[in-house]
Amino acid sequence: MFVTNAIAACAVVVSGTADVASALEDVPERYARLARDVVDALRTSLEHEAVDVSASASERFKYAEPAKKAVKAYLSYEGSADARESASYADIAEALRELSAFYKRNGATTPLTEETRTKILKLLTEASASLPPPEPSLMDKVLERLA
Repeated sequence: MFVTNAIAACAVVVSGTADVASALEDVPERYARLARDVVDALRTSLEHEAVDVSASASERFKYAEPAKKAVKAYLSYEGSADARESASYADIAEALRELSAFYKRNGATTPLTEETRTKILKLLTEASASLPPPEPSLMDKVLERLA
């Protein structure tokens, strides 16, 4: 009985891994890099705001500046239709719409509500999960050879 359960558990893990691998998007590397950058920058900014709820507007803006730059770079992408039709593109677009709508309703200096922050972070996590992993850096390659 135990062996059968163990084999079944392994099959679930392996099939889940196959599903994840097949779910990764086939998008241009430049788009994937810009998308990862915007997801990481927005996530860092939102998580900082959640941790330091008493932060002043100027402190929040300091952490939001890299996200603002990443969003501008992302929005300037004019690549293939494959990227614009991807799940990550839809998730990031929805996250940016949520962010924009919140600030339009409440003003640019208003801290995000927990509900809005959670919704945006969920969308960013979904976008990140569907993107292909980044190319290994030179340091990653060197460390791999040393291992």
